[in-house]
Formats: sequence, structure tokens, C-alpha cells
Amino acid sequence: MALKLPQKLKNCANCGKMFVATRGEKICRDCMIKEEEKERMVLDYVREHQGCPISEVIETLGVTDKFVKNMIAKGLFANVERNDLYYPCQSCGKPIRNGTYCSDCLSKLRNETKKMADQMAIRMGISNKPISKMTTIEKLDAQAEKEFEIEKSRSNRRGTYETIVSKRDNRTIGRR
Repeated sequence: MALKLPQKLKNCANCGKMFVATRGEKICRDCMIKEEEKERMVLDYVREHQGCPISEVIETLGVTDKFVKNMIAKGLFANVERNDLYYPCQSCGKPIRNGTYCSDCLSKLRNETKKMADQMAIRMGISNKPISKMTTIEKLDAQAEKEFEIEKSRSNRRGTYETIVSKRDNRTIGRR
């Protein structure tokens, strides 16, 4: 039996036409074909005019700045010889050829994320040791211990509730 992907009826972000998105597409098949043709046209132009600035590509071919930057971000110019097309890192503004962030900002983001995960683990009481320094078994044991404590506190609350309810019932029975 073949695995079926979920299908969703959407409006195309470019032309507004309704289409069935099988893999989370945002644009219809017709617009996708047109976009791929534009990308080929831009790539051909950049190959023929080595070292041309983005502004020249935009003026000559009538494409938008955003379109060319998205192509660069996708890494479509990686195979072009003497590729001089750059755009700024979203964090620091340093010129990059692909992706969203430069390598320096990426490593900073990774370190910050790691620190936040470690602080969260310590705050949640999973461990007094940072997650990054724990072994897999220690992580699983800490998580199991935390879940046990949560379940234990829930059962204690249930027991307290049952006691209150039974005392209330006994008082009402005694009054009759």
C-alpha cells in the first residue's frame, strides 16, 4: 500500500488560481514553470556576463531584487564560475552567497540555542548538568524521573480531592 501525502486546496500566491498542494507548495504548477524559466534566464545571463552586479541583472531582465536574492539564497548560483553575486547576512550585513546567515552568525546562533536549552533543562529540574554534557541515557533517565514526579504529584492531588469529597459526603449523610 502506497503512502498518501496530505493534499490541501490553496490559492496560488502569484496568480490567485486555486490548486491542490501535495507537498506544501505555495504557487500553482503553471506559476512554478514560469518561475523556473525566469531562473534559467537569470542563470544564463549571469553565466554570459561574468561579474555583473545584481542591479544590472534586475534592469536588463526585468526581474525583482527579491527574486534574485531568493535565487542566491537557494544556492542556484553556486555552480556559476566567477560568481560575484552577493547579498547581506540577515544578522550582521556581511556579504554572503547562499543561505540566510554568514558562518559567524550561524555559529553564534547555535551556541545561543545550546545555552538556552541547557538553561531550560536546569530550570525544569531535568538535571543540574547542562544537556549538552549529558549522555543519552542520562537524558532519558532525567526525563523519566521528571515524568514520575509529575505523575506522583497528580496522584497526590487526586487523593486529596477524593478525601475532601468523601468527607463532604459523610457530612451530608450524617445530617439526614
